[in-house]
Amino acid sequence: MFIQKEMTPEAFLTFAEQHPDKRFDFIDGEIVEVSPKPIHGRKQVLIGAALERYLQDHPELGVAYSEVLHVLDGEKFMPDVCVNVESSADYLTTPPIFAVEIRSDSQSRESQRRKMRAYIAHGVKMGVLVLPGEAIEVYEPGQSVRVLTAEDTLEGGDVLPGFELPLDKILP
Repeated sequence: MFIQKEMTPEAFLTFAEQHPDKRFDFIDGEIVEVSPKPIHGRKQVLIGAALERYLQDHPELGVAYSEVLHVLDGEKFMPDVCVNVESSADYLTTPPIFAVEIRSDSQSRESQRRKMRAYIAHGVKMGVLVLPGEAIEVYEPGQSVRVLTAEDTLEGGDVLPGFELPLDKILP
């Protein structure tokens, strides 16, 4: 497993390109190698596809991205899926309006929750933490964390008006 302390965005991109068979994440300011399982990838595709369909009818809200580096106030983040109004050649410097993290076995629940709180502190309007087989936690500025189950529907609220994602296919 690779663990590397602070890097510049450019150094991270170069590092990741040198290891195309590996996936890396930023957790608590460190680059950590993660090894998502097929269930992670499937959930990522389902959420990304739902966002893409929604944004086709709402292009003014932004663009859906998967695993794109964000540098926010010097901190580095790479959401599994997000919606951002910015487009850039190498990495994004504005917070996504909507960010999703899907917990992998190699990540602790608490480290992912810290990351969600950091997203909100850096300007993300809605953060969604998927805990496969368990629940989804929804983070929004100034609000308590909402916990949703497979019987619920994730709604975009003021961030993504009219967006709805039934969770029965996301959580099992």
